[in-house]
Amino acid sequence: MRKSLAKQIPGRAGGFTLLELLVVIAIIGILAGLMFPAASGALRRAEKTNAQNTAYNLKNAISAYFTEYRKYPVESGMTNETDELRSDRKLMDPLMGSDSEDGLKLNPRKIAFYTGKQAKRKGPGVYIKGVTLEADGGGELWDPFGNEPPEGGYYFVRLDLDYNNRVEKPLWDTSSESEVLPESILVWSSGKDGSEQDDADNIKTW
Repeated sequence: MRKSLAKQIPGRAGGFTLLELLVVIAIIGILAGLMFPAASGALRRAEKTNAQNTAYNLKNAISAYFTEYRKYPVESGMTNETDELRSDRKLMDPLMGSDSEDGLKLNPRKIAFYTGKQAKRKGPGVYIKGVTLEADGGGELWDPFGNEPPEGGYYFVRLDLDYNNRVEKPLWDTSSESEVLPESILVWSSGKDGSEQDDADNIKTW
């Protein structure tokens, strides 16, 4: 039988020494530290993309409702277009074709203009990324950032309630000097920080 040419190191047993294990753990820690910012950045971009897409889906649902009923999904007495709606049950029940009182009153044909994935619970009364579908077919639409209402959590909506094809823009939007936008439906989220006034991360559809 041929003998191995490799020489055994005297006193060395198989496996790693404590020093070698510490070096390996240190290297893994350094690599994890380098990867964490990249992973966090990717998560933030994914949240922003999800919020942007959902905001446009909500805008399209309201537009489809208008095409069907020739009015917006609000009570007839609501005429002040600077009043901001939320994507709570008051707005979402009619858009989701709910059997609730608001749903049947504003959407008697029970057409589901908006559908989406089930929201995930973050804490007591707080959800993220989706709709909280109730037994009557209604629910609330939540953004992906996990903030609590009224400043965050829901999407915000303004509508052209005087039907002049323009809407007064929110005060926090300082992107231009114009006070109105050539839009009929504005949808936005207060973003990760949950504050409209700090508009750097606000999500908007205009």
